[in-house]
Amino acid sequence: MMAQKDTYDDLPLRVDLRAKKKGEPAVSLRRGGATSKRPANVKPKRIGPIRGVSAPATRKSDILGSRRVVVKARVIKMTAYGVGAAKLHLRYLDREGTGQTEEREGFFDREQDGIQREAVDAIREGEPHQFRLIVSPEDAERLNLTDYTRKLMEQVESDLGRKLDWKAINHYNTDNPHTHIVIHGLDRKGEEVFIDREYISNGIRHRASALATQELGHRLEHEIRDSIQKEIKAKLFTRTDRELIQQAQDNKLTIEAAKNSPAARLQRSKLLGRLQELECFGYAEKLAGQQWRLADNLSDKLKQLGQYDEAMIRLKRAEQQLGHPASGYRLHDPAIGKPLEGVVLERGLSDEVSERGYLIVGSRDGILHQVAVSNLAQEESRVGQIIRVQVLEEKSVKATDWNIAGYAAAHDGIYHAESHASWAMGEGKITPTQQESYRHAHQLRLNTLSRLGVVKSLEGNRWQIPDNLPDQVQALAQKDSRTTRTVFVAQHQLPIDTQVTYRGRTWLDEHYHELIEDGRPQGVAIKLRNAAALRAQWLTGQGLEAGTQASRSALDDMERQTLAAQVRQKTGLPFRPLAAGESMQGKVLGVVDVPSNRRYAVVANSKEFSMVPWKQEPLPPKGMNMAIGINPQGRAWSKQIQKGIAR
Repeated sequence: MMAQKDTYDDLPLRVDLRAKKKGEPAVSLRRGGATSKRPANVKPKRIGPIRGVSAPATRKSDILGSRRVVVKARVIKMTAYGVGAAKLHLRYLDREGTGQTEEREGFFDREQDGIQREAVDAIREGEPHQFRLIVSPEDAERLNLTDYTRKLMEQVESDLGRKLDWKAINHYNTDNPHTHIVIHGLDRKGEEVFIDREYISNGIRHRASALATQELGHRLEHEIRDSIQKEIKAKLFTRTDRELIQQAQDNKLTIEAAKNSPAARLQRSKLLGRLQELECFGYAEKLAGQQWRLADNLSDKLKQLGQYDEAMIRLKRAEQQLGHPASGYRLHDPAIGKPLEGVVLERGLSDEVSERGYLIVGSRDGILHQVAVSNLAQEESRVGQIIRVQVLEEKSVKATDWNIAGYAAAHDGIYHAESHASWAMGEGKITPTQQESYRHAHQLRLNTLSRLGVVKSLEGNRWQIPDNLPDQVQALAQKDSRTTRTVFVAQHQLPIDTQVTYRGRTWLDEHYHELIEDGRPQGVAIKLRNAAALRAQWLTGQGLEAGTQASRSALDDMERQTLAAQVRQKTGLPFRPLAAGESMQGKVLGVVDVPSNRRYAVVANSKEFSMVPWKQEPLPPKGMNMAIGINPQGRAWSKQIQKGIAR
């Protein structure tokens, strides 16, 4: 559970799920008054009624034979970063390939099915946080997950005494079908929702387990034994491991003889079986009799083992889909070794709760690499794309700092990332496809600056920015050592298979000879060699020879002609290609990115338009008067025109 401490502490009214003394009621309500710790800024209307929670939702051991359900939860505060993350989260949940069919099945709530993502509000105005749950019953394939989730949420609403605003979606793309639930921080009446930490951690899981047991009946003896055996052999941190750690003192514990009951004997057998498995891993050691010693930091080691095992599963799956044997597997650490360049074979989330992403990248030496990335990075990557992963030294004052400072200075010291991104697109500084990543990059930077105490978060996803932001960042940087960051650079926007017939320069054209001559019979090398051969066949059909400068120049012309046709269709103006020594004047229509990673500035007057390659930063704003041309040596040039005078 990844809740932040200050989210649930000091509530004036909360469900008390602590164990009770004999004679006390199973559940009590703690109200404000002399013993209340309600913060002064919390108004009573934010609380709403909360009813008592009956026995299944209190903290107690699972009943033998109950259906097991894994519930993972996270609370996301709706800061500027949280708002952007919420939108990205919905996009991830509703991606293709997660339903029972190839079609996207959409979200559902208490009444509707098949709700399209466009009709779902990622955030509600004024909500301070959101709750994200993943509910995964052990026997999910035998349940109607939609009906099951609705009954579960009905029970949760009954426990909390209020109607919640929630949406959910089922995922069937893993070995364990599961449901993602997003609960808004405002209920259906617009009142703020608080959920007790203990209820999130254990209460919902007990409710889910009871409901699954009610739907499917208690587990049979062979199902229980199969489940225990699976947990004993698991290469990850399990509930049994947690029990062992809780029983141990100074990493030592003794497994006592079982009491005369089937449950006690089964529990002892499970603990001993797990200890023997941990001994095989090198994480436990048997001492005298039934005394055992656990390894230091056992939970961390098992979590790392689980991550490694999952990585191996992904790497082998990518190898199978590639259709060519790999020469090896590797967990890539960008901080160690040389930059990595290769083909993206798979992408996804390694942790759906914290939304940590991963890429599987095949390098030309045949090795498959798993690379840890942010959720945004994996969302922006495309399977089949060539990327380069490298570490760059951080600059103390970033371009985003200057952007934030400049925009805030024009808005009374207040910054709003979405408004800034919309303005930048309107001014032609970024393209529509760059707007989301532009906004997200600035929000990430603000999140960092907030932790450093340089900027202050306000309501409505706004930020208060100091007048001397770059100076403050520079002063902080002088106190700290230099840091680094990992960057992911697409070498070409198109996947390898699409590059084969693309009318423009591609990565395959740039590396044609080395790909054809690479005779390594493993992994991605085979895929790239085959793609290069197919590219050569397509170029022959266009009257071009692969791997020559003449063909690359001709492909550049093809790409410009395609772009020119698109601009001509949009503006109705004829295209004027500029020859060596020619120039023209006009206003900037915008700067356009093309798949070959080139960028063109488009300039038009009342009669015609033209374009030149653009490599400078920042981008020229829309409407700027500009002269462009090609010098006698064939190089493009540009100059801003102000009041009729070239500068």
